[in-house]
Amino acid sequence: MNTYDSERMAGELSAAGYELAGSEAQSDYVIVNTCSVRQHAEDRAMSFIGAAVKDKKVIVAGCMAQRMKEELLTKFPRLHAVVGTFNFSNIADVMEYGRSKLYVDDINERYTKNLKRADKLRASVAVMQGCDNFCSYCIVPYVRGRERSREAAGIMDELRSLASEGFKEITLLGQNVNSYFDKTSGMDFAALLREAAKIQGLEFIRFMTSHPKDLSDELISAIAQTPKVCRHIHLPMQAGSDRVLELMNRKYTAAWYSGRIDKIREIMPDCAVTSDILVGFPGETEEDFSRTVEMVERSRFDAAYIFKYSLRKGTKAEAMGGSVSEKEKLKRLNIVLEIQKKISEDITKQYIGRPIKALIYTKSLWEPGFVEAIAGSSKKILISGGSELIGRIVMIKIKSAKGAMLSGEITG
Repeated sequence: MNTYDSERMAGELSAAGYELAGSEAQSDYVIVNTCSVRQHAEDRAMSFIGAAVKDKKVIVAGCMAQRMKEELLTKFPRLHAVVGTFNFSNIADVMEYGRSKLYVDDINERYTKNLKRADKLRASVAVMQGCDNFCSYCIVPYVRGRERSREAAGIMDELRSLASEGFKEITLLGQNVNSYFDKTSGMDFAALLREAAKIQGLEFIRFMTSHPKDLSDELISAIAQTPKVCRHIHLPMQAGSDRVLELMNRKYTAAWYSGRIDKIREIMPDCAVTSDILVGFPGETEEDFSRTVEMVERSRFDAAYIFKYSLRKGTKAEAMGGSVSEKEKLKRLNIVLEIQKKISEDITKQYIGRPIKALIYTKSLWEPGFVEAIAGSSKKILISGGSELIGRIVMIKIKSAKGAMLSGEITG
């Protein structure tokens, strides 16, 4: 989503006559698009802003801008402007008229085709913004607002435009895409996937992210019945203990989550499932953590993003007692990382000998004479060849697996 928002701003500025600088040193303005999900991201952004503001006109945009507002202008008086998450489409006006102003309060979203995309084959498209779940550890509803779905007609128009430009793969984005609903057409997310698949030229349709409580049987069926929709579901688990899940306000139990995993694999045995896992949540006991370990071992994710709990000011978890020490968080993190690494390697090796349809999308950065392809499962595949192969959709026979990377040869 952050990449997509940056592409929106770059596109609006290009349409207004601005040019992307070749480097920071050559620029007149520096726009820092920020994230607030974890403290480390904010710390890095603050350090960068402090250095850049000395000799550049700096605009701070995104989630940190939305959260901190006037605090940023107080800390950095020389800032050109502070632009929140509802005003990316107004960035050209900010450049012209900013001068130490805040753009954070009014919801002023426009979705145009003025995106400056770094990739020419794979594109992201936001279908909804915001979140109504208010998980107790999460800052997103406070910086992205409540759920807002785009009209399906506008989304389809953008997708058709991308297909006409030669894009082969699109990722539909939202803080909780399962909740997508267009009041004008009555289209939900399952229907949106089916409609998107009708567009000629688009071959791979992905989406992110899903909330387990909203992953319906109809959506699972839509994925299974629509060949262009990639068989990969990112389904954040967060914890395996019902007690911790309740403290997190996740609105589902471990049994419900396992049931969703079972349903996916019953209908689509070849579907890749990835997840998010949070360890060291306030009050998490050894027993709670052991439930998480059991769930990771049972669920057998293709991959997982595993984090230590990071306190976010303004969330309900901020006031919770029972904090877990940093040493214990790190210990638990490493335990889950090691378990998941072995599971991921085991799953990856099972692809050896199998044919896979994939899109060749880039030259390899670390293997000269090779290109990389991505399969519907999101598995990356290394293939011998040059840039003339980029953009081709091919069948690949997998020959070997090393870590998360597969290697193979084109068979058709």
